[in-house]
Formats: sequence, C-alpha cells, structure tokens
Amino acid sequence: SQTVRIIGGNRTVTVNATTATSYPESLTVHDLILRGLSGRPSLVLSNAGTATPLRVLNGLSVEDGAKLVNLNSGLIVDATVLTVTNAQMIQDGGFVRTTNATMRLLNGVYYMTNGVFEGGTVWAGTPFPAIPGQFNQYGGSVKITDLGLNNNYSLYGGTLDLPGGMNLLGRPGGTSYFQAGGTNRTSHVLMEDSDGGADLTLNGGLLAAGDVDVRSGWFGRSTFTQNGGTHIVTNALTVVGGATTGATPKPAEYHLNSGTLSAHSIELNGNPGDASFVQSNGTTSAETIYAHSVGYFLSFVTSITLAGGSLSCSNFTLDDGRGNFNQSGGALVVRNLLDIGGVRNVGWVYYGHYTFTGGTVTASNINITDWSIGDGSTNRISNPGFFSLSHTLQIGNAVEQLGRFVLATNATINLAGSASRLSFAKSSGQIWPGGATLVVANWNGNPSGGGAEQLKFGSDQSGLTPAQLAQVLFANPAGMPGGNYPAMILATGEVVPGPRPIMSMTHSSNGMVISWSSSYQLFTSTNVLGPYTVISTATSSYTNSFSEPRRFFILRSP
Repeated sequence: SQTVRIIGGNRTVTVNATTATSYPESLTVHDLILRGLSGRPSLVLSNAGTATPLRVLNGLSVEDGAKLVNLNSGLIVDATVLTVTNAQMIQDGGFVRTTNATMRLLNGVYYMTNGVFEGGTVWAGTPFPAIPGQFNQYGGSVKITDLGLNNNYSLYGGTLDLPGGMNLLGRPGGTSYFQAGGTNRTSHVLMEDSDGGADLTLNGGLLAAGDVDVRSGWFGRSTFTQNGGTHIVTNALTVVGGATTGATPKPAEYHLNSGTLSAHSIELNGNPGDASFVQSNGTTSAETIYAHSVGYFLSFVTSITLAGGSLSCSNFTLDDGRGNFNQSGGALVVRNLLDIGGVRNVGWVYYGHYTFTGGTVTASNINITDWSIGDGSTNRISNPGFFSLSHTLQIGNAVEQLGRFVLATNATINLAGSASRLSFAKSSGQIWPGGATLVVANWNGNPSGGGAEQLKFGSDQSGLTPAQLAQVLFANPAGMPGGNYPAMILATGEVVPGPRPIMSMTHSSNGMVISWSSSYQLFTSTNVLGPYTVISTATSSYTNSFSEPRRFFILRSP
C-alpha cells in the first residue's frame, strides 16, 4: 500500500466508477493526507459505488482548507485516526466507516446529507486546548459507538444511533447539541460542567434516551431547552444544580416551551446548587416528579414553574424549605398525591411554597405546607380526596372547593382580600391531632352566614365534629372586637365566629362555683398577671374551695 498526499493548489482529484472498476487496487492506501496550505484541494469520491470503497489502512488527515467529498461512494478508515483540521468532509450517499479508528473534528466540519456513517470514537472538538468541532447531519443514518462532544452536533434529519450515550462535557466557549428534526436514540444523555457550560436544544424530531442528566458544576451551568419535538426518557430525567467554592449557584435548568416530554421520573436535586424546571407550553407526563434540597442558608433551591400546557404525573413532591412551585397557567394533573413541603430554619423559618395564580389543578389528594391561591375565576381546583394542611393556606378573592380537610399540625387559613370563599368536603371522618389549632385569619363574612367571605366544611352541621370545631379559632374577625373567637358551624356547613364564652360565678356552702359555656378550658393562677396553668380535670361547673388560697381564673380555647 502507498501513502497519498494531495497538498496545496486549487485542484480537485476525482475517484469515479471507472477508477473503482479498472484500478481497484489503487483504492487501498496506507495513509491519505489532504492539506490546503497555499490552495484548497479537494478529493471527490464521485459515484464510485460501495462495492470497492476507498480504504485507508492507517490514518486519514484533511487539513487547512482542504475538502473530502463522498458522493454515493464508500470510505473506510481502518485504524488510528481520521482527523479533520480547519477543513471539511461532505457526505451525500454511500457510506463512511471509521469503527476501528478515532475521528477528530478540530475546527473542522462534517456535513452529512444522506447515506450511512458508522463511527467508533468520534470527538467534535477537543478540551485541552479548547478547539471547536462541528458535525451537521441533515439526513441519512449515523451510528457512533462513543460520541464525545466538546463543541457541537446538529441533527436536522435522518437517524442518529448512539449506543454508548451522548456526553456533552461543558468546555470553555460552550458545548452544545442542536436537534430540529430526525431521530436520536441513545442509552443516556449526560450534560456536565467541565471548565464550561453545556447546552442542548430540541426544536423538532425525536430524542429518545434511557436516562438524561442535566448537571451544572463549579465552572458553568447546563441548560436543556425544548422548543418542539418529542423527548422520551425511559428511566430518569435528573436536573442537578452546581455552585462555585464560594457557594455562588450555577443553576441547572430544563425549559419546555413546546413539544412533548415523557419520562418515568423527573428529579430536581438542589443539594449542590439551584435546579429548576420551567414549562411555558407543551406536554409533560411522568410517573413521579420530585424536587428536593437541604439547602445552603437561603441558596441551593429547587423551582418548578408551570405557565402553560399540561403537566401530569402520579405523584408530585417538593421537599425544600426554600423551594417553590409557581403556577400561572396550564393544567396540572396529579393522579395520586400532590405534596408541597419542606422546612428551612436560618433564623427565620421558611417553608416549601406553592403559588397558584392561573390555570387548573386536578389532584386526588393534596398535602400542603404553604399555599397561596391568587385572585381569579372560580372552581379551578379539583381535589376529590383529602386536603392536609400543616402551615398556611392563603386564598385571595377566589372561590374554590377542596377535599376532606385534615389538620396535620398548627395551621392558618388566611382569607385574604374581601371576597374569599373556600369550601371543603365533609371532614368529620378525618382524624386531627388533639393538640393542633386551626386559626382562621382575615375573615370578613357574615356571622349569620352567606357573606362575602365564607369558609365551609360539607353542606350541613355534620361537616365537622364538635371536637374538631373546638380546634378552630377565628383571629380578629372583621366587625367584632379584637381577639380570638370560637368557631360554630351553621346548618349550611359554613363555619363562622361564635360568641365568646361566658363565665359565671355563684356561691355554694363550701366554695365558689365557676360555670362557663362552650368547650373552653379553665386556667388558674395565684397572681392576676399569671402565669396561668390549666386545670385539666375542670369541667363546668367547677367548685373552688373557700379553704384554698386566693386564685384568679381565665378561660382559654384548647
């Protein structure tokens, strides 16, 4: 075999069908070098067919403005390397096989419009020094066992098969993958910081992977943007934030603006840095959505935004004291449990928060730490199961119906605005912890019911048990003297502030008899300023013996 060098000059060397038929032995060479230097030479494999391919046994180098064009012909590089440096390779039909060699695009571009490309290891660019490289596929079939992206791969059509996965290792200047059409099937997609950021854009076509990891790090951030097409993740889509040594977040982000995203699970991990999922339109479906972070003071948070489209899953969990789920539009469908929680104490206590200002929510069961329901139209929320509250539910000038109410711990329902109407299903069958209190704040309704603001449990007086009702307090209700008021339930199921308890005292032969209304507890102290302690055995009427020292008494809700 021989070494062939085509160097300099604006010349074109053509291999055609006659060459393949009449001089087949000339198509097996030891080395092939195309180098521009003083001109732009080209080697064109012009419809030579694939029966007798051009075979390079050792190495193929296309350099410095040179060009190698394959038109419906065959090219095999058996060993060592195929290097495209400051040059181009163009394939329109036929096949190129580099399965036993390493292909490097060093400030070089590969254009694929048709045919078959089979590669072993292919590097688009190099990390050190940072040299870009570009592979553009417009059609045909490409299979690469080991694809390393230090710069860019663009898929506009055809099929791309990556059994060894697709690794976007962020480098200085950026590493990216762009898809506007075609089909990419791969075992996994890894976007990872390595001295720079990584970006993946899906505008059309199908991207199917076993797992997808979007990871930021110390140097850069990773962003996956979907503007169209279909993204299927058989197993897990994981978004993991990053940060510098000084704890400056390098967010990892997934943006869905259009198209379809389907994954078995979607996880946002904010432990190493900020992680977010933002959906402005399109369709997302998953079995589980899980966002979590233990946090770093007020940083390292997880964030989910739904502004349009539909987001559906079996279970939706946010466990992050500074995390947030913001919904301003779109349809959220949770077939089992919507769980928004997490607590972060940094001197001030923060809770995982759900802000709902638009769109619709359908969730069989809801477990909420902190939820704000903004102004808007009526009946945007469907909750046929239970609704559990452990901190605050705020509703402002909205009308909503929720499920069976469970008081998980001390909590507040804040009827913000002036026309908030909140209804729960009949909840008397739910178990509430005995020591917990539900405070109703900013109530501005009618004590007789039917006012501008209403809080309902069921449709009649059986909506809450007497014991549950005793755990509800109204704080400073409008139109009444300041203070806390017990709750009473009307025949319609509406719960309103009741009259404060009345304490009366009478004398008996051996002491003073104290009587009171409602289910309040009797507290006593030997000092008018306290402290007061509960008399756990006291029931109305309670007798205080004349032989006991002087005492003062007050009533408090349990």
